Amino acid sequence: MDSLVTANTKFCLDLFKELSKDDKGANIFICPLSISAAFGMISLGAKSSTAGQINQVLHFNEVSQNKGTECEVSSKGITRSLDDGNRDFNFYFGKLLQKVDRIKSDCTLSMANRLYGEQEFPIFAEYSDNVMEFYHTTIESVDFQKDTEKSRQQINFWVECQSQGKIKELFGRDSISDSTVLVLVNAVYFKAKWEKSFDHEKTEDSVFWLNKDEQKNVKMMRQQNTFRIGYIEELNTQILEMNYTKGKLSMFVLLPPLPAEDSIGLEELERNMTHEKITEWTSPSIMCEEKVDVSFPQFTMESNLDLNFILQKMGIVDIFDDAKADLSGISPNPNLYLSKAIHKTFVEVSEDGTEAAAATGAVVSTKSASPYVPFDANHPFLFFIKDNKTNTILFYGKVCSP
Repeated sequence: MDSLVTANTKFCLDLFKELSKDDKGANIFICPLSISAAFGMISLGAKSSTAGQINQVLHFNEVSQNKGTECEVSSKGITRSLDDGNRDFNFYFGKLLQKVDRIKSDCTLSMANRLYGEQEFPIFAEYSDNVMEFYHTTIESVDFQKDTEKSRQQINFWVECQSQGKIKELFGRDSISDSTVLVLVNAVYFKAKWEKSFDHEKTEDSVFWLNKDEQKNVKMMRQQNTFRIGYIEELNTQILEMNYTKGKLSMFVLLPPLPAEDSIGLEELERNMTHEKITEWTSPSIMCEEKVDVSFPQFTMESNLDLNFILQKMGIVDIFDDAKADLSGISPNPNLYLSKAIHKTFVEVSEDGTEAAAATGAVVSTKSASPYVPFDANHPFLFFIKDNKTNTILFYGKVCSP
C-alpha cells in the first residue's frame, strides 16, 4: 500500500504545479486521493492507450509493480490474483479507502465519487461489481438524451446530500447536454476540530501580505502552545504541524519567507516539493516539539476544477475524445467516452478547526519577549492535511489571499 500512497502524493504535486502555472497568486485546494480513486474506478474498464495515459499521469503504473502470484480474498469470498488485467492497485485502493473511512468517527470527511451513464449505454455486470467491491460506489443510469435537466438536478442533489449541503450546483445548467454520455462526479467535503483550538477572544484584525507591495486585513487567530515545528534551512522555510482531534489527522503548514525584492520564497518552495522532500521535512530529524506562538488566518476556500481541461494538459487525452476513448471494459458500446469530469472541494478553517465561527472584535496587544518560537502566517503559504496512520495526503492547498 505504501506504493499507492507514494503514487497519490506524486500525482498531487504534479496536479498542483499544473494548476499553479495559470495563476501563481490564486488559492488552491484539492483532494488528490479522491481524484485518484475516481480515475482508478474508470481505469478498471479502460483499455489500450486510454488506460496507459491514466496509469502514467496518476502514477498507477508505479503501484506494486511486482508480478508475483500474490492473491487476496475479497469481502465476497472471491479469490483474485494481484497480477490480473485490473492491476493490483485496485486492491490497495479498496484497502486505503476503508482505512480512510474509519477516520469519519472523529471528523466529517465526505468523498463523493460516482459515475452517471446514459441509460442507452449498457454496463457490464462484472465492471459494476468491481466498482462496488474496490471503490464502494455505483454507476447510476440516467436519461441525458431525453431528460437532461432532470438528470442534472439528480446529480447535483446527490452531491449536495453527500457534502452535508455545502457543495451545491456541481453541474451548472450548460455543463450537461443531450449529447452527454458519461459523467464523473467527484466532490469532497471536510470538517474537523483542532486538538488544540484557538481562543476566539484572541482573534484580531491583522495584516496579511499578498505580496511585497499589497496587503489586506484578515481575521488572524492566535495561540501559544506546544506543537511540532521545524525549519527547512535550504529554503528558509518553517513547517508547523497542527493536529485535529485525537491526532489521526494533521495539517502541516509550510511558511516561506515574507515576500521581498530578492525573495521568491513561495515559488521556490513549490518547485522543490516532492514526495521524498515531504517525507524528509515531516520527519523527527526536522520537526520536534517546541513552545510556539502561532498566528494563523481564518479562511474559507471553495474550488471548482474542470478536470477535462487540466488532465488533458497533463497527458490524459484519449478518454475525453469520442473517437479515441477505449472504455470497452465498461460497456460493449464502442462510443462510450468521458464527457465531463469536475472536482469540487470546500474547506473552512476557524478557531475551532474547520467549523465556521463568528469573528470577535479586534484586540490590539503588544508582543513581549517570550520563550515561544514565532510562527506568523501573515503571508502566502502551502498546507496539506495528512492521515497520520497511512501517511496519505488527503488535501493539499495554497493560501495566497485568505
